[in-house]
Amino acid sequence: MNNIQAIVYDSREPDWVKQLDWSAPSVDTLLETGDLQVLTADNSILWIERKTPDDFLGSLKDGRLLTQATRLAEFRHFDLIRDGKSNQWAYVVITGFFTSQGDKVVTERGVTGWTMNAVNGALLSIQEMGVFTIFCNGDAAFKECVMKLAERKRDDVQPVLPARPGMLLGPKVAFLAGLPGIGIERAQDILDWSKHNVGHALMGLTDVQIKAPVPVSVRWNIRHMIGLEDDEELSILKKGASQS
Repeated sequence: MNNIQAIVYDSREPDWVKQLDWSAPSVDTLLETGDLQVLTADNSILWIERKTPDDFLGSLKDGRLLTQATRLAEFRHFDLIRDGKSNQWAYVVITGFFTSQGDKVVTERGVTGWTMNAVNGALLSIQEMGVFTIFCNGDAAFKECVMKLAERKRDDVQPVLPARPGMLLGPKVAFLAGLPGIGIERAQDILDWSKHNVGHALMGLTDVQIKAPVPVSVRWNIRHMIGLEDDEELSILKKGASQS
């Protein structure tokens, strides 16, 4: 069964990628993010960045890798902050493998200047951002790899009993924790203080006059980060209401 319902190629992809037969409608356009965008039968959207091992190392060297990973992860992150869930998933598919000679990484081009520790660190960094990496056996296995990704089940809950259970913080805590000087522990305290209303929490975090669970210095930093002038404040108004 083909779980791919439609696929969008980046117009800069090579001809061999564009000529792959997915038995599904396809569009060739200029993608700002990723090399492929795949719509699956369960209404998931897969954002895929295709890289050879040497492409991976090249983009790591010039700094493009983390920028590309950030853009791939943005769609899912925005959904999670807004709705608490997302049907968008990001992947880097590496069409080949890294081997080693001594402590140096080896690709098809030969021994590189990279260590395996550095490459593994880069792989961990992009996965910690929410972009998953997978290897396939060269260009010839790329189509099969994408089809396998499209077939994966992506239920909201995966029945696994972890050795060390974690606590799901939720998008509200994640949003507040990203503000300067807040962090996860303070974010939870702020959310409790604001009765889980993020709008009210932001008002409190930008008002240096009221009693709030963070120091005034932190609130000044937040004000400066979001661009509030000294004589400006955040307010919540009902629709149709005017500010006196």
